[in-house]
Amino acid sequence: MKKNFLCFLSLAVISPWVNALDLVSAYDRAKNSDPNWQANALQYEADQLNLGLAKGNLLPTVTLAGNITRKSQDMNSISIPGAPEVNSDNLMSSSSTTRQASITARQPLFRWDAWEGLKQVKTSVNLSEVTLKVQRQDHILNVSESYFNVLRQQALTAAYLQEEKALLEQLNMMNAKLKEGLVAKSDVSEANAQYQNARANRISTHVQLVLAQEQLSQLIGPYRENLAVLRDDFKFQKPIPEKLQDWTDLAQRQNLNVQQARLQYQYAEDGVRVERAAKYPQIEAVGTYGYNKQSPESLMSQNGEFDQIGVEVNWNIFSGGRVKKNVQKAAVNAKKAQAQLDAAILKANTDVKKSYLQVETDQAKLEARKAAMESSEIVSKASKAQYNEGLKTMVDVLLAQRNAFSTKQDYLNAKYDYVVNVLRLKASIGQLNEQVLKEMNAWLIAK
Repeated sequence: MKKNFLCFLSLAVISPWVNALDLVSAYDRAKNSDPNWQANALQYEADQLNLGLAKGNLLPTVTLAGNITRKSQDMNSISIPGAPEVNSDNLMSSSSTTRQASITARQPLFRWDAWEGLKQVKTSVNLSEVTLKVQRQDHILNVSESYFNVLRQQALTAAYLQEEKALLEQLNMMNAKLKEGLVAKSDVSEANAQYQNARANRISTHVQLVLAQEQLSQLIGPYRENLAVLRDDFKFQKPIPEKLQDWTDLAQRQNLNVQQARLQYQYAEDGVRVERAAKYPQIEAVGTYGYNKQSPESLMSQNGEFDQIGVEVNWNIFSGGRVKKNVQKAAVNAKKAQAQLDAAILKANTDVKKSYLQVETDQAKLEARKAAMESSEIVSKASKAQYNEGLKTMVDVLLAQRNAFSTKQDYLNAKYDYVVNVLRLKASIGQLNEQVLKEMNAWLIAK
């Protein structure tokens, strides 16, 4: 029963793949399936509209207005000193209805607050563009890491499965020899302990594989295809340029988080000028054209067209100290943005150095892991041969076999560590984009 189950699981993990899903295709699906990315893209579209809203504060506005007024007044007569009494009906009706329609145009002549606000909005539009680039790069990194994590767990599951099968065969052989009295019971116990440990590792890794597949599904949507895997002839290369200082200089110029922090500081500085502009007067040219009709008509009715043009000045001289406090608050926010910029620069330096050194270390580590794996396989085979000749104990064989599988698993982890660290190094200088994914696709193959 155990053999059948292990064979089934082996086929599920390492079966030939017909339609493999590569990294570029996975990211294309993520752009259409990940709701978080779609929300970021829509937020960017909304931010672009702010520029038109800010320009509207400097453009003419036209208002169409109309009203109907009903007025009633008790007026029987009008008395004028030294003159005979006059019947009020001849001058004005005691009840009248007035209808009026007008159109008013306003053109700002001096709106310093609007000009400064427009400059700040332009900065915010640039900020939203960089923010989207940051979010896109984070999205690419997240999808790529999730993709390669699935490959890592698949490779580890297959390795642990291979180890479990080998140890199960070893345990069955030892049980058969125990019945014949050819081995000690302690050797069988050692073989069983090694087998149970490998089985527990395989179960744990398989759970991690399921979780990794679920994480990838959240980003790219449900998928039924197998994933393309790293090629066996995959070549590891040193970072280009070779000098760490060159990478640090690139990070200072191109790191997206630093660019974002710089624009946030500029936006905060613009905010100080916007608040100061509230101290200045607002001047507008105003023109109105309209039509007035009163019924019933009387000698005092003002029926007909009318128009007027003029200049309005509004100056908020005192508003309870709010303008001064708003300027002070904006200045504090600018200092905060400056501190955040300094922190972003320091973090960019740390991230690029960390990623660069890890990629360099990974190359050396991969060569060492590969050599250790090949050597341990030779030692394992030699131990089995020496055991058959009576020169080694079963404990020696099991230890050599465990070491061979352990070095293989270390090599697999080192390989995927290198790939992920290359991605992070690209991200640290703002160069992780879809072109990088296309280049990495050359490392993958349907297997």
